[in-house]
Amino acid sequence: MPETELPIDLAEWEIEPHPAERGLLLDGPAPRITLISPYGDITCFGIRLLASCLKQAGFNVRMIFLPVSSLECRGDIPSNIYKYPRAVLEQIAELCVGSLFVGVSFMTNYYDRVTQLCKFLKHNLDIPVVLGGIHPTLEPEECAAFADYLCVGEGEEAIVELAVKLARDNGAGEIRNIWPTEDGAPVFGPLRPLIRNLDSLPFPDYDLSDDHVLFDDDIIRMTPDLLQFFLQEGPVKTVTGGSYYITLTSRGCKFNCTYCCNTALSKMYPGEPWLRYRSPQNIVDEIAGIAERMPFVGSVFFCDDSFLDRGVSELDRFRELYRKHAGLPFFCLGTPLGITREKMEILTDAGLRYIQMGIQTGSPRTARLYKRRIENDKLLQVTDILHDFADKTLPPRYDVIVDNPFETSEDVAKTVRLLSKIKRPYFIQYFCLTLLPATELLRLAKEEGIIEDVIAEVYRKQLFNKRKTYLNSLLYLLNTPFPPFLIRWLSTKPFRLFFDRRWFERMMGLIVRLETRLLGAPSKGIKGILRRK
Repeated sequence: MPETELPIDLAEWEIEPHPAERGLLLDGPAPRITLISPYGDITCFGIRLLASCLKQAGFNVRMIFLPVSSLECRGDIPSNIYKYPRAVLEQIAELCVGSLFVGVSFMTNYYDRVTQLCKFLKHNLDIPVVLGGIHPTLEPEECAAFADYLCVGEGEEAIVELAVKLARDNGAGEIRNIWPTEDGAPVFGPLRPLIRNLDSLPFPDYDLSDDHVLFDDDIIRMTPDLLQFFLQEGPVKTVTGGSYYITLTSRGCKFNCTYCCNTALSKMYPGEPWLRYRSPQNIVDEIAGIAERMPFVGSVFFCDDSFLDRGVSELDRFRELYRKHAGLPFFCLGTPLGITREKMEILTDAGLRYIQMGIQTGSPRTARLYKRRIENDKLLQVTDILHDFADKTLPPRYDVIVDNPFETSEDVAKTVRLLSKIKRPYFIQYFCLTLLPATELLRLAKEEGIIEDVIAEVYRKQLFNKRKTYLNSLLYLLNTPFPPFLIRWLSTKPFRLFFDRRWFERMMGLIVRLETRLLGAPSKGIKGILRRK
């Protein structure tokens, strides 16, 4: 049997009948559409929102979630280039049979998984594949090679229009934001205006009517118990200690950072308001509904780029409604320009228990490179504000970018010195700089010969796998009880001249490998974790 041949009888699969009179756009049985998420986290706000829009239009929607825990990525294979076992691909294909189309949404660091999945589906099924999300939007020529349609930009309206036209067998025709492909190349078309009224969109779909999830190399039906488990094992597990609900209450960002895809995306819509907010009433209605339907949810994570960039009056209205109708403790992200003492007083009174803020660098030169012109004194003032609310919140988490090839040793040392001045307790989270597609920093890196192989050096880069350099070791010490004044002292030039060398990095790498070999890394699948619950 050829490697890509699928051993199933396609004739045995038929389109399922529509279970209720939901649709206003179609006559007769409603076709099924299958949406797939490759992300490690099953919240997947984007495809859940698309599912709700399609269901409102009368379609059946099947969702397949493919979380691959780091526990299943054994050996030296990074999780983002994890290859699905053949048996898993076959199960996915079986679930896609009979669909009007298959939709996959993904970001850049899931490129390997999605190409593998889509090539398998296209070889074995005569069903259109639609790719959407950030990466297809920014790199349509690259993604056209393994898709029939590209959903570029916001997809809520476009995907419904595509579904209706395909269901009526009229062909896709010209649909704004939907670009068909011909001979592996996109047929470029016009874009829709941005959705200004975010309240007009439905809430993400969690009805579990036809949801499936990858679970230890098997794809099984999602159940309330499994949903509870996955909501507990998500990206802020260490903070919440229980099941939590993730949502977005805005779109866009007020910053124009040179490393961020937000900046690249906003340039596609000149003259349009990029930063848009949902109303406090709309947010609270969503959370109140979730609290009623999923009583196991113990907290909420608002993962907007900056929840606190709203005005004081709007946050005050949010507090009033949230305390009355939701009441769950919540977590959010903030920026140094959006955090004030007044806003923190309002939000902690509403239920804020944890905040994460981006510092990114302590080097003024690097801040200019990032176009994040925030003075270090201002950063310390904001961290002092967060420290003053330590009796009401968990220690804040500060994000910092490391392994920037444009930085000098002195740039990193300035970041070490800035962070060492922040009042404890706190936790610093380090992200390796990833030069994402269509960003200004990637363009500069290519011009200077820093990046030669984009797929290997960008798409497959690990955000948390920082280099084991001397200065990165000092940054690590900031999350320990090690005295800050000693860390500042160790970051001075005499120590850097001796220790900030390749021999130190090689030595630390050897120590880590020996430690792993001696202590061992227990490999337990996700079922083993669940059994311990």
